[in-house]
Amino acid sequence: MKSLSRISKKFIIIPVCIMIITLSVILLQSPEAKDRNRYRAKLLSKLENDTDFNDFENDLFRYEASSSSVTTAYTLHNPENYNIPKLTPLLTDFTHKDYARDNKYSISKQTISMLEKSLSTFSKDKLDPEDQITYDLLEKHLELSNELCDYAYYETMLGKTTGAAANIPVTLSEYPINDSADAQTYLELLAQVPTYFDDVILYEKARAAKGMGTPTFILKDTENELNRFIKNLKTDNNCFVTTFNERIKDVSSISKKERSKYISTNKYYVNQYIIPAYEELYSYIADTINMESDNISHNENHKSSTALNQSQSRNLADMPEADTPYGLSAYPGGQQYYELIVKDATGSYRSLPELIELTEQSIDNALSDVLTVATNDPDAYMYYCDHPVETGFHSPEGILEALSLMIREDYPLLENNPSYEIKTVPDSLAEMLSPAFYMIPAIDDYDNNTIYINPLYTSDENGNLFTTLAHEGFPGHLYQTVYFNNKKPSPIRQLLDYPGYVEGWATYVELNSFSFIDYPKFEKSLPTLYRCDTIINLALSSRIDMGVNYEGWTLNDTCRYFEELGFNSYYASDIYTYVVEAPGNYLSYFIGYSEIEALKKEYKNLKPDNFSEKDFHKALLDIGPADFKTIRKYLIKMNNTDISGNTP
Repeated sequence: MKSLSRISKKFIIIPVCIMIITLSVILLQSPEAKDRNRYRAKLLSKLENDTDFNDFENDLFRYEASSSSVTTAYTLHNPENYNIPKLTPLLTDFTHKDYARDNKYSISKQTISMLEKSLSTFSKDKLDPEDQITYDLLEKHLELSNELCDYAYYETMLGKTTGAAANIPVTLSEYPINDSADAQTYLELLAQVPTYFDDVILYEKARAAKGMGTPTFILKDTENELNRFIKNLKTDNNCFVTTFNERIKDVSSISKKERSKYISTNKYYVNQYIIPAYEELYSYIADTINMESDNISHNENHKSSTALNQSQSRNLADMPEADTPYGLSAYPGGQQYYELIVKDATGSYRSLPELIELTEQSIDNALSDVLTVATNDPDAYMYYCDHPVETGFHSPEGILEALSLMIREDYPLLENNPSYEIKTVPDSLAEMLSPAFYMIPAIDDYDNNTIYINPLYTSDENGNLFTTLAHEGFPGHLYQTVYFNNKKPSPIRQLLDYPGYVEGWATYVELNSFSFIDYPKFEKSLPTLYRCDTIINLALSSRIDMGVNYEGWTLNDTCRYFEELGFNSYYASDIYTYVVEAPGNYLSYFIGYSEIEALKKEYKNLKPDNFSEKDFHKALLDIGPADFKTIRKYLIKMNNTDISGNTP
């Protein structure tokens, strides 16, 4: 699930004030709700003085899980069972006032330093094995969070796919409603969206004042998407109305009369708060684009120097300047910041030059494998060129059922069969969201799982539904999440975010799933070709990400890179735009996958006579989400082998 505010930088502790919203309709604040700030302040004080490690990790979990109503609702089905009381409703803990204050007075760094000091008072060697892993993870995570605090305003909140406008709809459209109190909280959160967007605008204005404003070509993409989305919001078919009606209709504790009242109020709130908030954000973006256009001396031939041919996928007017670097490396300290977010996104402790070398080698190897197949089995190669992945399955449910059976030989069995629901992304959100995504369930309700499929990109017709569901379902995200939850890990482990492990695992199993597809005529060649195709796409995008954000590549540099590899540069501008908007994101998938392959190779060397895929998968899944340095350490420790050195 996407974070509501990416500016929170995942687990960086930023004490903030509650946004105060006056609601003008029928809803009143529940009198028994405790003030969120006071509750969390007490937890912070307790964390400073905890003398038992389990108390420390549980108090830290409560502190993080209570940061907002959204975080609590998505983390826990029954917060009271974790000693988290009903708290005043809060959409997000991000406000620009507190962000600026934190940047000025280093409040987060002070808080993190306090937590690091408290953590150091515990003797790791005296902890049980599971707590030792948690200790190592907290130590590394706090260290990285502390370093990230030095890079304020480096991240845009106005991206088409990763920005605030894109996060709000999917986050609130899936907000769990189990009773009347949840429905009331949800409606109060809707009323806070205008204030949140006001803070987004203030943040972006501050970025621009520092010379770090969001590039015009990204703003234009967001402007176009917002224009379409706002038109849809003004219909009764918008996602806020349809999804709310769907969620509330089956809540048995809400009477028919109350349900009608909530449905009516929700429609009113969409018109009163959501539409004006999106219109204001749209106006700010449009005004910013116009202002920037007025400040640029136009040269009709300015963009014609791009190496793109005439069939480029974007309008020429919306293209980045061909010879201007837009990545993070263009900012002061941008390279250093990129190194940190890559470490955060991947969990890898390799240097950027090492990651570049690894990625380029992967591309070369995959291209070599394709050439080998094309030479030895030209019929298979021609079939691959003309056909997408084909299977005999035509429904998501049928594919997931088949996958759950196919994986039994190489993956450990789950304790029980989890339930899941397949949903279709609403049309109004299709262009803003990924081809598919898995909604992480509450840690105390992990038997109920949801996978969204975006028919705009993913279908049986375009040939990627099978492998997409392997990535999102079995043995991907759904399977991995349920497996880890079955181990009943410390709750704080569920809030520590490791995209490299999670997306790396899902990519790893997706690539392995090609072997499950039956191709009687080309049983060996086609799986190799389709697998190499996926690897090349991910590695190519990751290499461009590092080129743009670490080495300062321009669009022309990116086009030349495509052409040097023998590829058409048709989509170069799309990839360039995305890696500027969301630096490091591609690397979560590809580097995470590469690190898992490296771990498997080393694990195999440790067990030359009795290696099995299932044993390796179980060992990796038992450790759970973590950075790869920690995983390697405990993977080796579990095998009673003393090997020193850094992550391979």
